[in-house]
Amino acid sequence: MGTRSLRGALLAVVVAATLAVAPTAWAQDETFPFDADGARLAADRHTVVVSGTYTCGPLDLNVVSGGGAVDLTVRQGEVTGFGGVQIEVCDGAAQGFQAEVTTFGDRAFKRGPATLLASGQVRGERDGVRVTQFPTPGRQRITIART
Repeated sequence: MGTRSLRGALLAVVVAATLAVAPTAWAQDETFPFDADGARLAADRHTVVVSGTYTCGPLDLNVVSGGGAVDLTVRQGEVTGFGGVQIEVCDGAAQGFQAEVTTFGDRAFKRGPATLLASGQVRGERDGVRVTQFPTPGRQRITIART
């Protein structure tokens, strides 16, 4: 068998083996519900405390790079604030959260409608398969209330 034939046969074996194990080795992408049910204006008016629930998993987060975060952005007119939620429990049950979202500069939040953007990911394993989950919906209407 010539060198080219041997390389071709070896390449065919590698490709076949990769295709055979790929479904179990590659990460699966999924979404998880992330819902804000309240937003309170802090005394300094540069911070909004967003609360709600998320339900991810069940995933084993005790793996390399396990866990995750959801970055929050609140937009109200020309005011934008940033914050986040660390995801440390992902067992398939609803988990409550509270997160401070803070704006920088002179502009402040006020009572009334705003938009919450949630982005990020949670990584873990389920049955030995690495899974990445993303929060949904990514955009929500909220109403900022007085403290």
